[in-house]
Parts: sequence; structure tokens; C-alpha cells
Amino acid sequence: MRLKTLLPLTLCLVLTTQTGFAQKKTVSNPISASEYGIDLHQNYTGSQVERLIQIVEQEAEEAIDRAFNEGYKQGLLAGVPEAEYWRVKAERYEVEINRLKRERLIFAFGGLGTGFLLGGGFGFMIRIQN
Repeated sequence: MRLKTLLPLTLCLVLTTQTGFAQKKTVSNPISASEYGIDLHQNYTGSQVERLIQIVEQEAEEAIDRAFNEGYKQGLLAGVPEAEYWRVKAERYEVEINRLKRERLIFAFGGLGTGFLLGGGFGFMIRIQN
């Protein structure tokens, strides 16, 4: 019995929240037919209609390309501070890596030199004792 009432209440809640998040639809201003030179009472040939459709498609593609390019530019501009942050961070890591490499080389050559001196000293001591 509980599940029968719980399910419709849950669905109702989901539907009300979905409509609450809906965005307003962008509506373009209607353009009159006279602005394009179209007489609504005249019969047009198929080739004229086809030409009009081609013009509409071409203008739509150009508008989509312009909108995409504008959005792409805005995205790049929005990413500039983040790109700068990562560039600075990478440079700091590069400096740290170089410092650690230098320390490692100094430690390796220092260990090699110390080993050479100690080994030579022990060898020299053994030779003196014989």
C-alpha cells in the first residue's frame, strides 16, 4: 500500500523539479514575408522554391559557423587564466626536477669519490702492513 502511494508522489516531485530547471526558450523575432520579397499569394515554381531553400541552408550554415567560432573564442578566453596557472606550475616543477637531478649527481659523484678514496686508503694501508 505504501509503495503505491510513494511512487506517484516521487514521480510528481521529479516532474515538478524538472520544470523548475527548464530554461527559457530563445525566440527570434518573426520576419515578414515582404522583407524577403515573397508574395504569399503567388504560386512559385519548384526551381524558385529550391533556390530559396538553398539560400536558407547557406545562411543557416554561416550563422552556425559564426556562433561556433564566437563560442570557441569565448572558451579560449575563459581558459586563459587556467592555462597560465598550469604553465607556472609546470615551470616550478621543471625547476624542482632540475634541482633534484643536480643533487642526485652530486651525491653519486661524492659517493664515488669517497669510495675511491676509502678503497685506495685501505689498499694503501694493507700494502704498508705487508
